[in-house]
Amino acid sequence: MSINPANEIDVGKIKLVWRGDYNASTAYTVDDVVGYDDVDTVSAYINIADSTGQVPSTTGTVNSTYWDLLAKGAGATSGGTSDGQIQIKSNSGFGGTSFLIYDNTTSRLGIASEAPTHTLNVLGSTLLDNPIFTGITTLSEQTNITNTLKVDEILQNVSVIAGAANATSNLDIKTASTFLFTTNSGATWTHNIRGDGSTTLNSMMETGEKISVVVISAQNNTSYYTANITIDGAAQTEYWQGGATPTAGSGSGFDSYTWSIIKTGTDQYVIASGQFLQTA
Repeated sequence: MSINPANEIDVGKIKLVWRGDYNASTAYTVDDVVGYDDVDTVSAYINIADSTGQVPSTTGTVNSTYWDLLAKGAGATSGGTSDGQIQIKSNSGFGGTSFLIYDNTTSRLGIASEAPTHTLNVLGSTLLDNPIFTGITTLSEQTNITNTLKVDEILQNVSVIAGAANATSNLDIKTASTFLFTTNSGATWTHNIRGDGSTTLNSMMETGEKISVVVISAQNNTSYYTANITIDGAAQTEYWQGGATPTAGSGSGFDSYTWSIIKTGTDQYVIASGQFLQTA
């Protein structure tokens, strides 16, 4: 309190003065109150020393020379770096990631997918407990389903290759598990079954799991057929239907070969194989 020559008494502010959101060009005096987003939170601050251009706080650290924290708010600024990232709790604020995306234009949700191509697009290992699917759902890589899965129709990807079976070395099951070669084989062949160039079949399968791989080859010479398979580059013992290893193919049409691969341990498999000779 002070008394000036005109006998007027300055009692200061008799109540807090709300000045709205902080503005760097505004001159603030003691007991002015502002709201401010310091990236960490949106909070209210009270001025304790006249100032202009002194921000109340920086990412959670109050500018205590000029301001006191009056009321602390919740996390202020949403995290993430691009449109569509779903906000998640991150420390005292929010965060975002390109691996959790909602496309508002197409109404598609992507999990581990930066550009979802279906209503639900999940990439990576997935565990589903008693699922029910309606419409089209894409689940890439390993998907574990607990309890009963009821499906009205099943459509599988087939890799159609405009070449001969003997001209392709690797069967990448991350692309498909059925491979159709539309050019007549030109020699007996051995295929290597793997996940892809950077993924082994062993890493994709758990002990006690099975995968069936099918090769369908165009034929015009009985001398050509599959000799064997390898898995992740290692030779395998195959148990052929009827106990007979193939020694010939068809002279026309398509031949098909099926391998039911059961993993029994690390890089260990029991393989039930079948050859089906087909003519037009």
